[in-house]
Amino acid sequence: MAFAELIFVNILEHDGLTWAIPFFSFVMLMALGIDYSIFLMDRFNENKGGDVKEGLLSAMKNMGTVIISAAVILGGTFGAMLPSGVLSLLQIATVVLIGLFLYGFVILPLFVPVMVRLFGKVNWWPFLKNKDKGMK
Repeated sequence: MAFAELIFVNILEHDGLTWAIPFFSFVMLMALGIDYSIFLMDRFNENKGGDVKEGLLSAMKNMGTVIISAAVILGGTFGAMLPSGVLSLLQIATVVLIGLFLYGFVILPLFVPVMVRLFGKVNWWPFLKNKDKGMK
């Protein structure tokens, strides 16, 4: 949001972002981040019998290009809104493009591996079956 604010206030000389931009951008970026994280963690789940580091490296090798490709394609879609001239669309597209860039090049390759390494074997708890309640 701060980068978008800097672009629209300092470069494009607008008064600021419109009131709806933080809300809609938050909803869209959370949904996208969760989708992309589900792709990565589902591939990570396939290696739950082995080492956490190797499982994450394998998941990132297999899914990293898919996620980055999806982010680039979605970025192109939102980039297509930029020539519209509609201020709200310009602002939402800018915030989402910045968010996709940060997710694809900072969060995915840096933050996710750090958190997986930090949690170690505890990463597997969401994937464990609940044997006490007979769930499969």
